[in-house]
Amino acid sequence: MSLLTAQRSSDWIACIDFGTALSKMAMVRRMPRSQLCGSDVMPLAVGARQDVAAKNPLLLPSIVYITDEERILFGDEAQVAAGRGEWLGRQAFASPKQYLSTRELEELDEPLEVGIDPTGKYTPRDLLALFLAHLLAQAAGAAAASNLPWPVPLRIARPAWESRRAIDGEETLKNLLLQGFAIADELGSKLTAADGVADSDAFIALSNAQNDERLRDSAFCRHVFELNAHGSASVLEATAAAAGSIRDAGRRVVAVADIGGGTSDFGAFLTGLPGHDALAEIRGSSHILREAGDHLDTLLTRHILEKAGVDAEDPAGKRAARHLRRNQRAYKERLFAAGRLHLKFDDDVESVTLDAFLQDPQVQAFAERLRSKFHNALTAAVECARQYSQADDSGRIPVEILLTGGGHALPMVKELASRPSVEWTYTDAAPEIPDGPVSEDFRIVRRQLAVAIGGAIRDLPRTTAPVWFAPSGRGR
Repeated sequence: MSLLTAQRSSDWIACIDFGTALSKMAMVRRMPRSQLCGSDVMPLAVGARQDVAAKNPLLLPSIVYITDEERILFGDEAQVAAGRGEWLGRQAFASPKQYLSTRELEELDEPLEVGIDPTGKYTPRDLLALFLAHLLAQAAGAAAASNLPWPVPLRIARPAWESRRAIDGEETLKNLLLQGFAIADELGSKLTAADGVADSDAFIALSNAQNDERLRDSAFCRHVFELNAHGSASVLEATAAAAGSIRDAGRRVVAVADIGGGTSDFGAFLTGLPGHDALAEIRGSSHILREAGDHLDTLLTRHILEKAGVDAEDPAGKRAARHLRRNQRAYKERLFAAGRLHLKFDDDVESVTLDAFLQDPQVQAFAERLRSKFHNALTAAVECARQYSQADDSGRIPVEILLTGGGHALPMVKELASRPSVEWTYTDAAPEIPDGPVSEDFRIVRRQLAVAIGGAIRDLPRTTAPVWFAPSGRGR
């Protein structure tokens, strides 16, 4: 069966949360949010592969590695290989979403440095298409293992890019996904093999997909995506997080901070009256910071090098700097979990404390930028709550602060909720878990899955204005 041309099941919707560090996918049954139960919300185990160890099967590391034997590896397998290759000056193609979020789109077609691509054949656009092909092939296998229909119409979660980048970025992502389906059709199980796919096979399949005239026909491709009334297949990440995390519990306002690897997305949402499963996005509340967990990783590497007195540009310090950059995410996790990190530099052991790192001026500046962006969303949230409280005459409507994404537990992120920048009545919020049994893998990473799940909900939040509201009994 061709994944590209197959008839899509109309009973389900899927959403791809193509993350800077980790990618996720989920399927949700096409029905009202208020009627969904556990069996209607299905995160896909896109990280699970035979003979490949995965930290969590629901998370796929967004990473590609080309070996010296000219094989292309993905996900956890690519991470392991990249660790072995670092001493040879080799690098992985990591954080690929940054090309869509923070770089100029023209960079997609520039040659990759030899440390990433020793074959000299690939551009970032090429490796993005191959990674998405792997993700789609993994999704197909995961859906089959869960007895779910596949393929189904797709939505794409995206950051709150400015308008021009949003148009170009969505078009680029849609084209890459179409190529990914075509590549998956041609390579089949080779894409999910434990030892990766041969460069020769991948390059031919990629070239065939890029020259496939059918993929340029919008009418032909329309069935692949779940399009809204404006013809868009994308949903803002903060909006998706809200759609999948907020249930019908009466009138309130929810401010969302979705902190990923590459971007931090913010928005505010108004829920309906009791008994009305309605969710509206407050106009003017959507904001983005093009920094998140990965930026903190970089700051930690710089902090450690400075404390150890190591010059990353000096020949003697390059090896230590490469090792730190390769492991910076793992070191950050250890530092935030234990409060202290011990690292060996030649014959010396350097200790880094969490308190000292959090007081680093650049970390403080990052925390302030987070707080400033979220303040804008929170201001719109409180203004909406204030005016609805006056219109409904039913007491002060509370504002909930919902933290989602892989960076939800960072101290400067948790502080957004513990010390709100706008005075109001606040209550705690956490992503809802659908009724019914869910796996421990799901529970552990439910905040990271909020975008993928919410992006697949049938009815996404509409946009409302924060100034005028209907009197009590007339609004939804």
